[in-house]
Amino acid sequence: MADNLGTSRKKTGRGIKIALGVSLAVNLVILGLIGGAIFGGGPDRAPRDRGNEVQTLGLGLMGRVLDREGRADVIERANANRAEMRGSRDALLLATRDFVAAVEAEEFDRAAAEAALAAQRQFVGDLQSFGHTALLDHIEMMTASERAEFASDLTRILRRHPRPDERRP
Repeated sequence: MADNLGTSRKKTGRGIKIALGVSLAVNLVILGLIGGAIFGGGPDRAPRDRGNEVQTLGLGLMGRVLDREGRADVIERANANRAEMRGSRDALLLATRDFVAAVEAEEFDRAAAEAALAAQRQFVGDLQSFGHTALLDHIEMMTASERAEFASDLTRILRRHPRPDERRP
């Protein structure tokens, strides 16, 4: 014990500390990339939940009650019309840009903003039509018990939202 009192430990140099910190950061980045690839899905995005894509199709609560496989199936069915859907999405984006331009203009052009919003309604309706068709195709392939479960889940969610004629004034 007395032998240890007289010895001193050599301090770790600043360069080594920096190298260890950089190494740790690089390892964490690599770990994050690997985790993202595993849990985030690959190019086909199969493992990831596709709820946002179902929302794009305007399915609302009906899309929420679908399970992961059901959402994936509806998206796949809707993507059968990929070229038409892309056209509607692109047109929606252009209409949104037109709306922004009307809002940003020095002198607000209400007519241009209204026209852009009308175009948006048309293209959102087109996307919703693709979604509704895909949803009906999916439901048509369900068994009676799967349809009953779907309807039950949707009814449970709808209970949280009072009917318009039952709301307090």
